[in-house]
Amino acid sequence: MSKIPADTEKKISDSFRKRLNELISEQGCSKNEFANLVQVSLPVITRAAIYGIIPSLRPLIKIADYFKISLPYLLGESDDEIFYPSEEHETFHTRLEQLAKEKNVKYAKIAHSMPFTKTFFYEWQRAKTLPSLEYLEAIADYFNVSMDYLLGRTDERD
Repeated sequence: MSKIPADTEKKISDSFRKRLNELISEQGCSKNEFANLVQVSLPVITRAAIYGIIPSLRPLIKIADYFKISLPYLLGESDDEIFYPSEEHETFHTRLEQLAKEKNVKYAKIAHSMPFTKTFFYEWQRAKTLPSLEYLEAIADYFNVSMDYLLGRTDERD
């Protein structure tokens, strides 16, 4: 089994481009002003708005947090605008540990079902980094929770 994400089409999305442009338009501001509002660099916003290039997870989270929307809604994968922000303010790292304990599984066992090796789990925990969008989606699917729940953005599991 390859450890390279098979879902590479997630890198560019016309649905994401359209949704982002709608959101920017609703703000009635330029891309530069929007970048400042959401605290994401202008080149990232420009590439996303023009070409649909999906940025890394941190800029996606900043944009979604600004609008108080789910990641699937921002990515154009859902039309459900309802989003309930977390009151717990858990981190990805804490939620990952909690879910593994709930399911009584070790990272090595989880990794067998993932498109990456178990060392990624330890790197994320040690360095407090975030996975790529593809890896986050795979982990969320494994635990049958939403990406937003896994990131600690909402307390709603699905």
